[in-house]
Amino acid sequence: MLKADAYNHGATAVAKACSTQADRYGVATPKEGSALRKAGIKLPIDVFSPAPTDIADIVSAGLTPVVHSFETVAGMRFCRGAEAEVKLDTGMHRMGFKTPSEAEMAARMLSDYGVRVRALVTHFASKETSAGQVARFKFLKEVFEHAYGAECKCEAAASDGLEQGYLLDGVRIGRSLYAGAMRVVSEVAAVNTLRRGERAGYNGIYVAMRDTATAVVEGGYADGIRRDYRGAEVVAAGGERMEIAAVCMDAFIAANAPVSLKPGDKVEVFGEDTLDSFLGVSDANVYEIYTSFKGRTERKYITDGKIRDTESDTFPPRTLF
Repeated sequence: MLKADAYNHGATAVAKACSTQADRYGVATPKEGSALRKAGIKLPIDVFSPAPTDIADIVSAGLTPVVHSFETVAGMRFCRGAEAEVKLDTGMHRMGFKTPSEAEMAARMLSDYGVRVRALVTHFASKETSAGQVARFKFLKEVFEHAYGAECKCEAAASDGLEQGYLLDGVRIGRSLYAGAMRVVSEVAAVNTLRRGERAGYNGIYVAMRDTATAVVEGGYADGIRRDYRGAEVVAAGGERMEIAAVCMDAFIAANAPVSLKPGDKVEVFGEDTLDSFLGVSDANVYEIYTSFKGRTERKYITDGKIRDTESDTFPPRTLF
C-alpha cells in the first residue's frame, strides 16, 4: 500500500524499491495513482477510495477502481471491458457492500455493464474480529459470484489479520512493510540547565523533578512533533536517552540531556526502538506517528550504505526494508 505518500516514506521511492516483490500497488486517491504513473511506475495500481465522479478518470488513466457503493458501481456503466475490484464490508463498517442483497445487486450491475471484476477485497478491523470477518467474507463472496456468474480472487488487509495467517488469494501489506524503515534525525540548537522545581515551555508545562541538563532540538509541532508526544524518548548521538519535555512550533525541549551534549550534535527524534515510548505517551497509533513527521523535514534514503537525497533516484531491490 502506497497511500498517504507510502505512509510518509515516499511513494515513488517505495514503489521502485519494491518493484521486484510487489504484484500491484494500492493508493487512496486517483491523484496518488496518477503521480506514480508520471514517475514511471508500470505495475497495476488500485484506487481504494474513489468518489463516484472519479471512476471514468481512474479507468482512462489506466488505474483500477475499487468500487464500494452503488454510486461508484454506477460510475462503471460506460466502462465496458474495464477492470474493477469490489469492496465487501465484513466488519470494518467504513466502505463496502455489507449485506447479501447489496452484494448480489452490485454483482448484477457490474455484470450488466460488462465490467471485469478482478478481485473481491475486504479490510480487517482488528485481530479479535479477523476470524469472523473471514467467514463473513466467504459467505458474501459466494453470493456475489453466483450473481456475477464467475469466480473472483479474494484479497484482504490489514496487518493484524494477515499476521494471523488469513492470506486468501492476495494480501495488501501496509504497516508490516514499513516497520523499522523510518528514522527521524535532527540536531541540537542550544543546551541549558534547569534546577529542581524550575519550569520550561509554554505555561511552564514541564517541571524539573531534579537538576537536569536540557537540549533545545530543532523541529516542533509545525514539523509533526505533536504536543502530546511529551514524555516520549529521543536518543542523543552517544546513545543516551532523553525525554521530550515541551514542544513548541519550531523546536522541542528535551530533558535529561547528557552533560556532554553541545549545539550541532545529532539527535534521533524517532526510530523503531523508541516507537513504544511514543505510543505510550500519546493517543496516536503507529500509522499516525509515521505520517505525522511533515513540515520542514527532508527525506533521505540509505542505499548500499550511501545517502541519497531524493526519492526519484533508482533504488536497487531490498535496500529500504
